[in-house]
Formats: sequence, C-alpha cells, structure tokens
Amino acid sequence: MKVLFSNTFYQERVEYTSLISVIPPLDLAYCAALIRESIPGIAVSILDANVLRLNLKEQVNRIKDFAPDVIVFTAATHSINAVKRLCEAPTEDKITKILIGSHGSAFPKETLVWVPGLDIVVYGEPEITVLEAIHALMGKKQLSSVNGLYYRLNDSLINTEPRALLSDIDFLPFPARDLLPNKLYFSPYSSGVTALQTTRGCPGQCIFCDSHLINGQVYRARNPVRVIEEIDCCLTKFGIKYFAIIDHTFTASRAFVEAICDGLIKKGLHRKIHWVCNTRVDMLNDKLVLLMKDAGCIQVGIGIESGYNAGLASLRKNITEGQIKEAIARLKHAGIIAMGYAIIGFPQDTRESIGETRKKIFDFNPHTLQLSFATPLPGSPLYEYCRTGNRITSDNWDDYVFLRKSIIRNDSISCDELMSLRKGIVKRFYFRPKKLFEILFFFAFRVRLDYLNCLKAFLKIIANIGK
Repeated sequence: MKVLFSNTFYQERVEYTSLISVIPPLDLAYCAALIRESIPGIAVSILDANVLRLNLKEQVNRIKDFAPDVIVFTAATHSINAVKRLCEAPTEDKITKILIGSHGSAFPKETLVWVPGLDIVVYGEPEITVLEAIHALMGKKQLSSVNGLYYRLNDSLINTEPRALLSDIDFLPFPARDLLPNKLYFSPYSSGVTALQTTRGCPGQCIFCDSHLINGQVYRARNPVRVIEEIDCCLTKFGIKYFAIIDHTFTASRAFVEAICDGLIKKGLHRKIHWVCNTRVDMLNDKLVLLMKDAGCIQVGIGIESGYNAGLASLRKNITEGQIKEAIARLKHAGIIAMGYAIIGFPQDTRESIGETRKKIFDFNPHTLQLSFATPLPGSPLYEYCRTGNRITSDNWDDYVFLRKSIIRNDSISCDELMSLRKGIVKRFYFRPKKLFEILFFFAFRVRLDYLNCLKAFLKIIANIGK
C-alpha cells in the first residue's frame, strides 16, 4: 500500500497579512512516522504543497506521479476549501481520502457533506486513529472498530466513539522530517526552520481558541530527554538550527522548561540553535526567562488580546493588564523578543474599547505586534455565540483568515471600519521613530538573527499596511 500525506497550498491568501512563518505540517509528519514504523513495507510520502507553492494542477500531477492508495489531508478552517478543490480534481484511480485537522474535528459530519470527495474524517488526536484506519483499509480490521472517525458506508455517514487522548505522547516516534523539504521552511528570523511540539493540551479557557479540538485541555508533557534528543537529531541529521515550539502554553510547567533549558546548555546546543515559543503572561518569572535566554530562546509570543481588564475578563483570559506589562518588561530586560498578540472586532467591541486596546498596546510596547480580527473558528465558544446571534457575515471558509478581514457583525462598527482601524494601529505602532530605533538596536546588538529574513519580514509588514 502507498500512503500520501498532503498539505494543500493556502499560503498565497495569507502571504501579506503578518510576520508570516511557514513551518512543516507536524501532524502529517507524526502520522507518517508512526505508520512507517508500525507497518513494514508500506510506502509513505509527504507532499507539502503549501511551502512548495504548488497550484491545483501541480498538486494533481504530483499525486498522479506517486499513485497512492490513500491520501491523508490536513486542514484548518481557512484551508478546508483548498482540500475540497483538490478532492474534486480528476485523478486516474480510486484513492481513499482521509482528513485530519481542526476543521474536521469541529464539523466531522458536516465536512463529509461539504466535501463529497472525502471518505473518512478523523476527529481529535489523529496519529493512532489514522494508523488504525490504514489497518482497516488493508483488511486487518473493520472501520467500525476504529474510534475517532466519521466515514461513508454506502449512502450513510457513520461515526464511531471518540478516541481518548494519548496519555504518553513519548510513545510517538519523531516526526518524519526526512520526507519534508526542510530547507524551504522559514520564519521572520531564519530559514531552514522546523516545528517542535513538546507538550499537548492547554488548560486555558479563551473563547476564541479551537486548540482543544485536537489536543484537548489536559496538559501532557514529553520527557525532556526526548525533546533534547529530537533537537540534536534535527541539528546533526538535517542541519536545522531554528525551532518554532508550537505548544500553546510552553511554560505551563516551569520544572519541565527548566529541564529542557538545562539539557540544551549541558549538551552545548544553546550555542548552535535558536528557538521561539508561546505562553501566557502569568507563566513567566525572572529566573525562568533568563534561563530560556541562556538556552537559545530569542522570542516569546504572549497574548495581550484585549487591552483592558474588562475585555480580558470577557475573553476568559484570567490575566490582568499588570501581568501583561510585567511579562513584556521581563522579556525585554532578558534580551528576548517580546511578540504581542492582540485582537479587535469582538461582538462587544466599540470604538472606545478598541481605542483603549490601542492605547494599552502602545503602553505595553512589545517589540513586535500581531493584531488580528476576532474570528469565529468552528468549535470555539466564540463561534457558537456568533452563530446563534446571527453575527457571522460570511459562510465562505476562505474568509476565516484572522489577519485578513473581519467577519463578525458588530452593532456599532462596520467590518470595513474595523479593517481601517486595524491598519491604522499597526501602521502607527511600527512607524514611530522610537519603535524603529528600538527594533534596529535590539536586533543589531541583543539577538543573533538572519538579517535577510528580517528584512523580508519587514517588507511584508509594509506591504500589508499598504493594502
């Protein structure tokens, strides 16, 4: 049997909306590695059309060349239409098509209806489910016995019981990076980037987040020794020196982070690699931040979200303005880039509340800013609130790009005005003489970066503001 794992091309629609990073589809790479390890003789390949920038015809040709028996797609909401278009494209042979990812996890039955070319939708954590589904397709078991599926049976749509979360994520082999074009992935600070997952599950309750659909809310950490081994393997085998840790809350366990940092320093890897992560502002202290810096961390992304306490409470962030300001100051003092994530366009937003958010963003003054529109991602509490209140202005999944346009109906501000407000805040934030000097000084003297990539990222910001 031949199995192709496919990430479709969607980057074109989000190219000029942010400091964009293009990192590998780690979910596909984990699934590919587990299947290759578990089923002797199976042929496995990964087609990352997103980083290769392949159009529909080129993707179809690659699929025909490999001639798979099974294709496993991954899709978030903003890329599900790309999967639909590819499933509708003509292929020579009957191929079983499987979908993993957050959109199918939110809407498994609806996705089978929306994308008639799909045969199976996996909901929840995908690796074991995909492995067992492949076993079933090989005739070794029945699909009905595989938990975590919706699938077609004649004219009916069948669902199986949910799959329990992996209690031991160290069970999984390292992602199959040998099947990926590692040198093509990039960030604002480097090329040759890979993604790294060290924990799963976020205990947060943020109303706009859909991360629980895949990884749940139960925090599970890998063995720090295995994390160090994976980093070392990436460096020695693939020459990868830059790691984007994709955990939603990397520092949820300080002891865990300390063990990883100590391990990097002990092996001397901190002198050879850079890494970035995301976390919450209430999960940092001075000692931990300084240790992360010593271990090679160059950026930490933190959620500012709304810039005032009442707004933070409505988003269930359970943080305060004071904690945000302290965290940013702490990162700056340690010489780590403070990346601030903020959001406007919630149903309750007014011109006054957005003005307050703008004021606080400038007061907090992170090094860099990603200002998003509130987007009702399926599976999030925000989606249900907006759906039941008839506040969603688009049913086209292509529009669910949280940096491109506003699609929530607001009682006092039009979508066009929200887009204008966002552009004005971003432009004013970056084009202050003091901010430009701060960024130039910090990047020149306090962190070691790939300056060509930094220039490209800056040009993308300018292009975004100009649109």
